[in-house]
Amino acid sequence: MKNSVIYCAATFILLTLAACGGGGVINPPAKTAVTLKVNLTGTLPAGTSISGAAFTLTLPANVTPLIINNSVAGSVVSLSGTFAGGTQTPPVYTAATANSPGTLQLSLVNGVPAGITQVGEVATIVLQLANGVTPTAGDFSVSAVSVIDAQLYNTISNMGANVAAVTLQ
Repeated sequence: MKNSVIYCAATFILLTLAACGGGGVINPPAKTAVTLKVNLTGTLPAGTSISGAAFTLTLPANVTPLIINNSVAGSVVSLSGTFAGGTQTPPVYTAATANSPGTLQLSLVNGVPAGITQVGEVATIVLQLANGVTPTAGDFSVSAVSVIDAQLYNTISNMGANVAAVTLQ
């Protein structure tokens, strides 16, 4: 009889412990922001330097800049890499519609009066995510790229831009 009580108690304890496993799936918190690194690409002609660049960034669905008082927040675009220390005009955001994606138009000026002589990173852009989206670099496109010559102030041909890195937060 004593062994039966011990056996029943041990069985009850094991069943209780097995039921406390919590077996549910723990979902990681949803990402709420994405940081992009935008690079200028191409080969500069000999003797040419860059004073600035302008381009349009096309955004995937459910990705938007932070808007404060009907304007893109100052924290959305930071000049970085070869354009660190430069200036910019306020970015222009066009919201997505049923027929077209959202866009962000940027005009950037590097901080070196004589211009820079190398391509590479020029901007860091922080955007908001909605509805659980997790975009990749390929989900963004860059168009209408104009890279400006520091001496002649005309457009340098065969230059482009791309989203080189995406970090989700």
